[in-house]
Amino acid sequence: MSSVVLVLVLTVALMLGVTGALAVMTGRIALPWVRKGVEQPRLWGAGALLLAASLAVAWLVPFRGQSLLLPAGLVLVWRARGRRPREAPRAR
Repeated sequence: MSSVVLVLVLTVALMLGVTGALAVMTGRIALPWVRKGVEQPRLWGAGALLLAASLAVAWLVPFRGQSLLLPAGLVLVWRARGRRPREAPRAR
């Protein structure tokens, strides 16, 4: 992996790790554009921590070592977003 890509991946991992830890500890998401769609911030934080761990170990271990971290983090982040009811069509 080139050094530029490595720096970029580790920066994203650090950002996800910090925001995930804050969300788990405080129950509030620090990123305003993410905060709007999340109903369970602590669950989102746990998923973000798993994603950060997956990105951080990507350059240390082969793919099978991170193969459980990435999908588990994605599932937790997806579940934290919640389901929003669809709007009923307006009658004319």
